[in-house]
Amino acid sequence: MLTNAQLDEFKERGFVKLGRVGAPGQAAALAQRIDDLMMGKVRNPAITFQLDSKTGNYEDVDFSNPVWKEATLKYRKIEKLDQDPLFWEYTKDPFFVEACRQLIGPSVKCFRTMFMNKPAGAGTHLPYHQDAGAQWGLSKDPFVTIWTALDPATKANGCVEVVPGTHKLGLMSTRGHVVSDEKLKELKVDEKSVFVELEAGESFLMHNSLFHRSGRNGTTIARRAYSVCYMDGETVDLKPEHKRVFPYICGEPVAV
Repeated sequence: MLTNAQLDEFKERGFVKLGRVGAPGQAAALAQRIDDLMMGKVRNPAITFQLDSKTGNYEDVDFSNPVWKEATLKYRKIEKLDQDPLFWEYTKDPFFVEACRQLIGPSVKCFRTMFMNKPAGAGTHLPYHQDAGAQWGLSKDPFVTIWTALDPATKANGCVEVVPGTHKLGLMSTRGHVVSDEKLKELKVDEKSVFVELEAGESFLMHNSLFHRSGRNGTTIARRAYSVCYMDGETVDLKPEHKRVFPYICGEPVAV
């Protein structure tokens, strides 16, 4: 479970480092699995894929037709990893379950289970944003994200950069989930930002309203990560026509 000190830090800053979670070698196994998925050695039609932009600009990412296209390690995002048994086992690690119970309540679902990638010498710049808002189509915003580094995550290779305390501001994003340049200037975020550097296998926990971004990768190693967004199990999908499935990690209602 999260300690009182960790809970206080999360409440005040909007994020907290968790260290290594899971069994020894588990993060390395996830890294190998994601490479096998990208290279087509493991195929799963339930999982979606998005290639990295060629320019490094977020505006140039192709969000259409999210299917596996070719054997390459340059996929930017892979989603619905709850459909993969290795990733699902890690997603439900007892520590994560108990932390979510502490922060959210007895019933918890996953909104997104996704791989985020900054390929070596590449990667797409992701501007400051909040993982919340009407565009998500939910009755209640997801509360927390747990982000696990599958490689060392450093300032040089595009680790996550956050602005402590901005989760207290509420929803400030106006263009999709991106925070405007005018608002960023007004709040002087560049004077307050923190790079969340992690060793491979380490995780950190982040409030979904916290301002965060990531840059390009200027190194010779990839910056691979697994990111899970957790939400209250009573959250209702406002876009039922999309037939989205949000799996429970705990507190699933008993069928009668």
